Amino acid sequence: MAATAPTTDEIEAEIAELLRIEEVGALAVTLADGSPHVATMHFAGDGLSVYCHTFVYTRKYEAMKSDPRVSYTLAYQPPGGFYDRMKLRAIQVSGVVTFLEDQAEIERAIALCGEQFDWLKDSTMFDNFRREGVELRQVFFRIDPISAMWNDNRVRMMWRQDVVFTPDHEHVAEVTPYSTAPR
Repeated sequence: MAATAPTTDEIEAEIAELLRIEEVGALAVTLADGSPHVATMHFAGDGLSVYCHTFVYTRKYEAMKSDPRVSYTLAYQPPGGFYDRMKLRAIQVSGVVTFLEDQAEIERAIALCGEQFDWLKDSTMFDNFRREGVELRQVFFRIDPISAMWNDNRVRMMWRQDVVFTPDHEHVAEVTPYSTAPR
């Protein structure tokens, strides 16, 4: 039996929650030659935006410097696997990258990572971001959402909706039935 379809506000809250509880996802970029490239990343949710970090000597870094348009996907995969498939929910986001230069926002990203990733609480992994004169080999970036596909099997199997975010990336502007047509 299908559950009642959630409201736009409920979908927004569910997306924000998924971005806070799921740590690992896949980030897709377009390389200079036009070919796709995907990388497994750690994502720290901040409302409907996410923070990630990478090294400056990676393909994804070079690709994002050239073209800040990216896509990523995160999913809650129930521990029961196939038998719990009716609890699955996932998001596929198209967004835009901003590299962080403001120290206050970098500190915010570090704090969110520490809150979300238990393994990072006692780590010194990001200490270099706090030392002046250190040439950093890592950078933080924020991905602000433009549009997405939201899948929530708790409503019914394969229940999908297209989502458009507000220009400030802070809210869901519109939710429509999933379509295969380009957005």
